Amino acid sequence: MKRIFFLFALCALCAFASRAQQYTGMSGMLHIPSAEMHDEGDARIGAHFINKNMMPDTGFLYEGAKYHSIDYYVDITPFSWIEMAFTCTERKTKGSGDFGGYGRKDRYLSLKIRPFREGEYMPAIALGWNDVGTTIDESATRSDVQLYFRNYYVAASKHFFFSGHQFELTMSYRHFSRHYNSKWNGLVGGVTYRPAFWPKARAIVEYTGNDLLVGMDILLWRHLFLQASIKDFQYPSFGISYHTNLFGKYYSY
Repeated sequence: MKRIFFLFALCALCAFASRAQQYTGMSGMLHIPSAEMHDEGDARIGAHFINKNMMPDTGFLYEGAKYHSIDYYVDITPFSWIEMAFTCTERKTKGSGDFGGYGRKDRYLSLKIRPFREGEYMPAIALGWNDVGTTIDESATRSDVQLYFRNYYVAASKHFFFSGHQFELTMSYRHFSRHYNSKWNGLVGGVTYRPAFWPKARAIVEYTGNDLLVGMDILLWRHLFLQASIKDFQYPSFGISYHTNLFGKYYSY
C-alpha cells in the first residue's frame, strides 16, 4: 500500500512538472551539484526538457524572448573518484530550417573529482567544473556562444540513516563565470530522502541560490531512470535516461 501511495505521489508531481538529471547530465541533485558519485564503470545516456526559467538569461533568446530547450548527454564514471559528461543543449536561430527554429547546439564537457570519500563522521568532498570546453559554430562570435553553463564548485555530502530511511544533506559553494548566471552563485544546498519501503526512489528539496526546487526521481527495471522537479512550484522540467555498468557490475541506485 505504501508503494502504491508513493507511486501516486510521483505521478501527481509529474503532472505539474518533471525533470531529468542535474542539467549537466552529471550525478547530483536537481540543479545543484553534490559530492555523491556513481559506482566505478557506471554510465548513462539521456535527455531532458529544461524550462526556460532554468535557462541562462543570455544566449537563449529567440525574437527577444527566452525559450524552453532540450538537452541530451552521455555520462561515465571510469573510476570511483572521477566522473565525466558531454552535454548538448539545443538553441534556436533565425532562418533555421529545423523544427521550431532549433538549429544550433551548445556543447560542453563536465568533470567531477572526489578526493575524499564519505566516512563515519566526515562527509564526502568533491570538486567540479561544468562547461570545461565549448564548441561553437564558426559563423558565430565567441562572445555570443561560449561559457553559458560554466561554473566551478566544491561540494560536501553526508548520509544519515533512521530505521532504514536514508537522508542525504548536501552543501556546495559554486561560482558561474558569466555575470548573467550570478544569481546561482554562492552557497547552495539541499536534502534528499529515500524511504525504507522503496529505496530506489528519492525525494529532493534544494535551494539554488535564487530558486527553490522540489523533485522526485526513481529507478525502474534496473536501468530506466526518471526524475521530476518544479521550480518555485510553477516552472516544470522533465527527462529520462538509461543507466548501466560497463564493467558488468549490478547497477545500484
